[in-house]
Amino acid sequence: MKKTISILIILAFVISSCNPWKFSGKYNKSIDFEKYKTFGLLNWNKENDKEIRPETKKYILMSIKDEMEKRGYVYKQNNADLQISIYVLVNQETSYSAYVDHYAGYSGYGGVAVGVGVGTGGTTVGAVGYGMPTLYPYTTVKHDYNVGSVIVDLLDHTKKQIVWQGLAQGRIAQGGVSEANIKRDVSRLFQSFPVKKKKK
Repeated sequence: MKKTISILIILAFVISSCNPWKFSGKYNKSIDFEKYKTFGLLNWNKENDKEIRPETKKYILMSIKDEMEKRGYVYKQNNADLQISIYVLVNQETSYSAYVDHYAGYSGYGGVAVGVGVGTGGTTVGAVGYGMPTLYPYTTVKHDYNVGSVIVDLLDHTKKQIVWQGLAQGRIAQGGVSEANIKRDVSRLFQSFPVKKKKK
């Protein structure tokens, strides 16, 4: 299904500790979401299979189904009040980092003495080093990584329009994806949903 709304909600497969995923969502505030009683899952977009593994797909679908049921909605395979569409997009990006190799090129110890002088003319800072060279070499490292976006749309089956959309986006860490992480992140994604979880 062609996306017609610019709002994206990010759903995390995997969260990198140094690059946490971000979650956002928006919905039509004129709609009473309590009037909906059932939900269904639209056919899985085959393009998604190019980006994620089969087990990840399974965890995502199970977690979304669980979030809806916790809000009182009943799963219905056909002609449900709300239809759920999921779209996955992965882009490769590049970043660079640099570090200083303090001891590269030294034939002896590279200890540095730093002195601070204060006078009427102001403050001066001087450094006296032992060994050569006096300038530290910099090493630049290139990092290639994948950024994932997951868009979840809830559509009014009768009106054929999107009533809520969520976006999860962030860096995809290498390695496998755990069911617990996906369950946690889908829960974060649905925090913007207007109907809260029912208390048991």
